[in-house]
Parts: sequence; C-alpha cells; structure tokens
Amino acid sequence: MESEEPTISEGDVNPHEALAAIQAARRDVLNVVNYPVGYDLAYGAVCGLLVAAHGMPQPWYVVSYVVALVGLGLMVRWWRERLGWWVNGYSPRRARWVAIGLAALMIGLMGVSMYGQSYGPWWLFIPTGLVGGVAAAVCGRVWIRVWRRELEEGV
Repeated sequence: MESEEPTISEGDVNPHEALAAIQAARRDVLNVVNYPVGYDLAYGAVCGLLVAAHGMPQPWYVVSYVVALVGLGLMVRWWRERLGWWVNGYSPRRARWVAIGLAALMIGLMGVSMYGQSYGPWWLFIPTGLVGGVAAAVCGRVWIRVWRRELEEGV
C-alpha cells in the first residue's frame, strides 16, 4: 500500500511559512529546555569524579573513571528520553565557547590531579575534583543560558 503523505516540491515551499515554522520550532525548544538544577549538580558530580579519578590510586582510578563515564552516558540517555533529542556542547556557535573553556579547564585539572598522584601531595585529587565539579555545574548553567539566547536571536 502506498503512503498517501503529500510530497513537497521546491515550487510548493513558501519561504515565509518555512521561516515561521523554524521560528515556532525554536520557541518550542526554548519552552522544553527548562530542566531541574539537579541535572547540573549531577553533571558537576560526574565531572568532578572524572577529574579526581586521574589522581586516585589503583584500583580507585579505574572504578571512579568507569563510574563517571557511565554517569555521563546515563545523563545523555535521561535527556534523550525526556526530550527526544540531544545537543552536544560543541555544536551551537556561541555556546561552544563555554564548552571549550570547560574542557580546557578540566584537562588542566586532570593534569594537576595526576601530578598529585605522581609527585605532589597524594590528596591533590580531592580539591581538583571539587573545583572541577563546581566549574562543570556552573558552566552547565552558563552554557544553557548562552544557547537559549542564541536560539532566541535566531543565530
């Protein structure tokens, strides 16, 4: 049985209607992207654990690293199940700079954490993990605000 869905050819597309549909979709996304602060706190905890893991002794390094990666995967899954889509941190034009800044900070903190395991005080993974967790939670909120503004402005 053939599908009876109408097909649209280039001549049938009204640019004004298409633009209105895009703007309506952006408004719908803006309304949907209100999520609980607990998501940022969980993201901060997972990222803090990811940073701290690099300075932990074995076997805690491997266990913590796996727990953090599984936690990030579960957060993506929760978001997709709740909203039906996922936007990675690097795809929006303006908001990607928040994600890049956070990634640079996290890499630096991971290096400091590893330094503590090899040369510095053994407990250095604790403050680096705390700083990484707070930074991730704050940057998560900043990222979403920048992305929402980007959507509102139609960039």
